[in-house]
Amino acid sequence: MTPNLTTQWTTVGVTPADKTDAWESILSSSYRAWQVPRRLPATFYARVMQHDFAGSGLVETVCDPCAGRRTKEQLRKDDELFVGIQLTTQGRERFRIGDTGIEATSGDLVVWTTDNEVEFEVLERLHKVTLMIPWSLLRERMPDRKTLPTGGKIESRTGVGSLLAVHLLALSNQIGSLDSHHLGLVSRSTLEFLGIALSDQQPAASFDASASLLNRVQEYMLQHLHEEDLNPAKIAAANRVSLRYLQMLFHRSGATVSGWLQERRLAKCREALTDTSYRRHKVADIAYRWGFTSTSHFSRVFKDRYGESPSEVRRLVSMTSVD
Repeated sequence: MTPNLTTQWTTVGVTPADKTDAWESILSSSYRAWQVPRRLPATFYARVMQHDFAGSGLVETVCDPCAGRRTKEQLRKDDELFVGIQLTTQGRERFRIGDTGIEATSGDLVVWTTDNEVEFEVLERLHKVTLMIPWSLLRERMPDRKTLPTGGKIESRTGVGSLLAVHLLALSNQIGSLDSHHLGLVSRSTLEFLGIALSDQQPAASFDASASLLNRVQEYMLQHLHEEDLNPAKIAAANRVSLRYLQMLFHRSGATVSGWLQERRLAKCREALTDTSYRRHKVADIAYRWGFTSTSHFSRVFKDRYGESPSEVRRLVSMTSVD
């Protein structure tokens, strides 16, 4: 019996100028066509080991923070549909699969298909194992399944999903020692695990992590409204996301980071101006208290938002109190 075919690649020895193109090339050969949207730093490290697995591919990847995407242009380059089943064993990664946002950490299983536009962002050094299965093979082995799986998470802490996660981890450790006969037997067992796990898959809406992340970021912003230097870059760093991803989160909610921040600061200032306990505080003091650094700018945006100047709001409240 002949052993399975294995290919290995690493950034060691690749010049900094060539790393981005080399990484994009290995991503595309391992996971179908991908685009790396921004240049990688000179210190970027990655290692990929790809195994032939009875008609599928088992890909083990270690990489530093980076990003990638499959756009319509990349989708057109594919000549066959694949289903990807990813087990994260270390690190943290965020996905956008269609309209769904997902965060994967150690122990999480994620399924995605190559017919969808997908984006990923690795937030800290990542170690993952991914099974790339041709849809034709999956449909052949699972004749009752007529449609592609829904992209998203599979419950991996309990039940069959947990068994599938343990199975993939063991497979990645032992696949190099299996001959072609054993690979065929293990492949059938893997697909049986997968079929049951996919049947119990959570609906996409129930594991959309982007909404909870946005809430967490907004809560952080509310707690730090008084800081003059609070800006999108600082907010992104404090919440361990890239500036681009932060902006994308707010864009999906129909807002901008700076716009949402200013709106909340204005609301706090208006609340203080209408509160009699702040009567002895100057308008400028209130503006500074909630992060505004220029009284003229504050007065202008306040009037644009509420139709009245800060002084007019305070005067109207004083007149009401007297009455």
